[in-house]
Amino acid sequence: MNEYKDKLIDYGIPVILSLFLATLLQLPQLANHVGLIGADTVFHFSRFYDTAQQIQNHNFSYFQMNYGMCETGRIVNAIYGPFFAYVLGALLLVAGSWLRFQILLVYLLFVISGIGMYQLGIKLKMSRVVAMILASLFLLTGYIYYWIPSNSFNAWGAALMPYVLMQGVALFNAGKRRFNWINLALTMAIVGQVHLLSTLLAILVLIPFFIYGLLSTADKKRMWRDTVKAVILCLILTANVWGAFLVLYPTNLMGAPLDFSPVLTALRLKSAGTITAWVQIQEVIILLFALQLIYVTLNYKKLKLNLFFTIEGTIFLFVSSDLFPWQFVQQHYPAVSNYFQFPNRFTAIAYPLLFIGIGLTVKRLTEKYDFQFKFLVEAFLIIVCLFNFRADFQETTQKVNDVKPNIERLNDFRDKNLTGIINKNHTGNPDYLPLKEKKNSWDIAGIVSEKLNKDNGYNKQAISGGRLKIEWQGDQDKQTILPITIYNQSRLLVNGKKINPKLNEIGMPIVQSKRGKNTAILSFKTPAWFTILLYISILGWV
Repeated sequence: MNEYKDKLIDYGIPVILSLFLATLLQLPQLANHVGLIGADTVFHFSRFYDTAQQIQNHNFSYFQMNYGMCETGRIVNAIYGPFFAYVLGALLLVAGSWLRFQILLVYLLFVISGIGMYQLGIKLKMSRVVAMILASLFLLTGYIYYWIPSNSFNAWGAALMPYVLMQGVALFNAGKRRFNWINLALTMAIVGQVHLLSTLLAILVLIPFFIYGLLSTADKKRMWRDTVKAVILCLILTANVWGAFLVLYPTNLMGAPLDFSPVLTALRLKSAGTITAWVQIQEVIILLFALQLIYVTLNYKKLKLNLFFTIEGTIFLFVSSDLFPWQFVQQHYPAVSNYFQFPNRFTAIAYPLLFIGIGLTVKRLTEKYDFQFKFLVEAFLIIVCLFNFRADFQETTQKVNDVKPNIERLNDFRDKNLTGIINKNHTGNPDYLPLKEKKNSWDIAGIVSEKLNKDNGYNKQAISGGRLKIEWQGDQDKQTILPITIYNQSRLLVNGKKINPKLNEIGMPIVQSKRGKNTAILSFKTPAWFTILLYISILGWV
């Protein structure tokens, strides 16, 4: 009974803490019933609207988007957190409005993040008070909080990093006890189904733990066998993700995300900022990290695991920052700008690594010194949390105040009709469009906004079998560029005839329209082998 009671407490505490902090940070929104549109909001809302409509209408199209992304037949969800997109689409239907959906997502994100960080602290035998403080620091610093004003999907990858670090600790201790390869595979597969780029970060953070565990274990063959089994299971559970890449990338020239200068998007360690996220960091956090690094450096012989967390966290913090030579990288490796986009993404792993290192330091100091010292250390960390909370709350309040005069947007967020936000806010992202030739992603975004998203005079409708019907009136026989996009696997019928049309630079078909009513039907031919992989993945989860 005591064991169950302890488990209930150790899950109840982070849930209550997370809900409390999420409520406080959303108070400006809750009090004013205001929804926020950040840099990535429209892009992700459109993804989730598409899966929600598929579920509601029982008309599924795994690749081709017939409801979201301006009903253009684009492919996004299939290679961007596919299963999670369907989960959030279902949540959108339950919420019933964009405002409720946005608020629910914050609560969900904070609870997942808070439980993970708290449980990681408990597994490392920290006190509940220290674990609560670390969870608070994690929620109030970096991408987790930043989800509220920006809807940057890096937050969901960051939320899963404490669970990844639990697997890192298990690998680190492989010399003492066998790690659970099923847990490792499940953790990595969940990250892959949520945010693919975070899978790369998770692999990077686990490699040093794996190497140490491999060197310290006496049974290296067994560790290799368990690792291979974990990889195979993870591949089964993510077969739909890598399978979609194999469908699309060998046969299509796929558009890259918008490129940003890494010099401008690196974390500014040289100058502290007023908020706790994106490219800014608070002075108190820099001070905290500096004290941690100094302590571990002076006591490295006695602190193996702490040293591991701190050094690895410091390296990733350095790489994420303006101290790293990003100007050189930008000049010699321009692909980094397109695919990795922001060096500050590394804070998603740097912060939890360093916070856990700080927790291990506090644990050791409080065991070594008296209660008075313990009280001072914990009070200092709580003050750091308060500084971060103040910065976050001010940022949210400012965002809410900026949008309050926009009555139309406020009503669209509150409306049970979900189409208002989708129809009035179009995403120009060039991600995963089929290109005729390589082109600057910002130029592609301009074409998307000017041509692909402009569908005046066209009537679009999702029809059975995951197909998209486009109707328009022609005043004469002429060539027309349809506001849809064609991949190598796409099939297009125009006025009942299958055609292979010429395509413009972003895959929009140029067709011959006739006088009067014209009808085109767009579909996607999914390879049979991918369908098998999709079922393998679903059965694997079951």
